[in-house]
Amino acid sequence: MTSDLQSAKTFFLVSAIINILGFLGWGTSTVIGGAFTCGLGCLMGFLPVINIISSIMDFIAYNKLNTLNQKGTYSTIQTASVFQIITILTGNVVSFVFGILIMNYIGKEENINFLKEKEIY
Repeated sequence: MTSDLQSAKTFFLVSAIINILGFLGWGTSTVIGGAFTCGLGCLMGFLPVINIISSIMDFIAYNKLNTLNQKGTYSTIQTASVFQIITILTGNVVSFVFGILIMNYIGKEENINFLKEKEIY
C-alpha cells in the first residue's frame, strides 16, 4: 500500500469519529433548539444527517482500504471524500481538509495504478 493510501485510511478513521461527535452535537442542539423555539430549531435537522452519512461513508472507505479486496474501492473513496468536503456546512473543518487531501491523493497516477494492480479499482 502506498503511503498516500495509508494516510487516507487514517484520515477516514479520524474523520468518521469527528463526524459522529458532530452528529451527536448537532442532533442534540437540533432537539433542544426545536423544543425552545417552538419547532424553528428543527430546521437545522439536516446538519446531523450530513454528519452521519459522512461518518458511514468514512467507515465504509476505511474498511475497503483496510482489506484491499473489494471492487469499487476507488469510487467509494471518492464518494466518501466528497461527503467529507460537504461537512464544511456543519462547521467540520478537519473533515473538509481531509476530504481535499484524499481527493488529491487518489488522483495521483501511482495510487490509481496500485488499485488497478490489486484489481479493486
